[in-house]
Amino acid sequence: MGRPLSAPESLLQAVEELPLGLRLHVEGVVDEARRLARLYGADEERAALAALGHDLARTMSGSQLLRAAAEHGLEPNEIERFEPALLHGPVGARLLAALHGVEDAEVLAAAHYHTTARAGMSLLEKVVFVADKIEEGKVREQPELTAVRRVAERDLDEAILSYLDVHVARAAERGWPLHPDTVAARNELLLARSRRCGNREG
Repeated sequence: MGRPLSAPESLLQAVEELPLGLRLHVEGVVDEARRLARLYGADEERAALAALGHDLARTMSGSQLLRAAAEHGLEPNEIERFEPALLHGPVGARLLAALHGVEDAEVLAAAHYHTTARAGMSLLEKVVFVADKIEEGKVREQPELTAVRRVAERDLDEAILSYLDVHVARAAERGWPLHPDTVAARNELLLARSRRCGNREG
C-alpha cells in the first residue's frame, strides 16, 4: 500500500489494528485512490490520506455509532437512525480529526461522504467515493461493480452514477430507504448529464 507521506503515526496504527479483511479493503482503497487521483488530476497524497481514514468507524455497532455521533455533535437524520451503519463515514471523519489531528476540510469531507455521496462533491471526494466502490476486493465480492470500475477509467461522474444506479436498484429490491444525500448526488449528476447532452423534457 502506498501510504500517505503525511499520515499521522496514530492513524497508521489504528488501521493496523482493524480486522484483517477491513484492513485489506482500506489498503486497496488507498491504492485505488492514488491511481484515480493521478488519472483525474487530484492531489494524490490527500486522496490517500482520506482513503486511509475512511473506515475508522466501520467496526462500530449501530448503538456505538449513534452514541459516537451524539458525542461528536452529529445529529443523525431519520434514515441514519433507521440504518446507523450509514453513520460510519461521518463518525470516522470526526475520529480522523479528533484522534489523529487531520484538519484538512476536504480530506475530512471525503471520509464523511464516502458511503452516501452528496451534491456538490469536490474532485477529491469523488475520487475517494469511487475508489471505495471499485477496490478490487469489493469488486470480487460484488461482480456487479465491474461495470463501475470500467467506467471509472474514462469518466468519474459517470462512474458515480453507475454505482448509484446499482445501489438504487439494490435498495428497491431489498426495501431499503435511500439517504437524502445519495438522492441529491444522483439528481445533480443526472441533471448535469442532461445539460451536457442537451436533453430536456418538454
